[in-house]
Amino acid sequence: MSGKDGDARSDARSDISAILALVGEFGDKIEVLDDLRGDPSFRADGSIAKDFIRRLRDEFGFGVLSFLTAVDNYLDEPRFEVSYRLRSMEQNLDLRINVPAGGEDPAVDSVTDLFHAANWLEREVWDMFGVRFRDHPNLERILMWEGFEGHPLRKDYPLLGNTPGTPGHAGKGAKA
Repeated sequence: MSGKDGDARSDARSDISAILALVGEFGDKIEVLDDLRGDPSFRADGSIAKDFIRRLRDEFGFGVLSFLTAVDNYLDEPRFEVSYRLRSMEQNLDLRINVPAGGEDPAVDSVTDLFHAANWLEREVWDMFGVRFRDHPNLERILMWEGFEGHPLRKDYPLLGNTPGTPGHAGKGAKA
């Protein structure tokens, strides 16, 4: 292995050790998950998730929010997990952070003040899954139209989708 590539890989390994030390600072609020294709993954309590993400960005160079989405763990509690993927271009390394969101009104803190790309991604998660982002500057529908009822990527959303507010909704007693 040539010097430059070998140095980058050993730097990434030492940064992982430093990240694990950071995880230790948060105590039991962060859980280390099994690696997904070799990328470190964490589950962070909602109370410290934004601070953890901020520190990863500021102290370790994870300055790119590659994606943000949610998973509906229907029938489990917490029902939802918001998943963030952060990238360090310098280290050629990705991290995944999952943040549980449960209850009647699932919500996590917005990271739009940390990453501009989060604006539309958080709106999409709100629109499709119904997970609210506290302190989001403009949390409104982005894919579905205003007046649409429900969140279509929830596992309990009607399979036919023929609900009030959808185009072509026949309504009760309508002729076919």
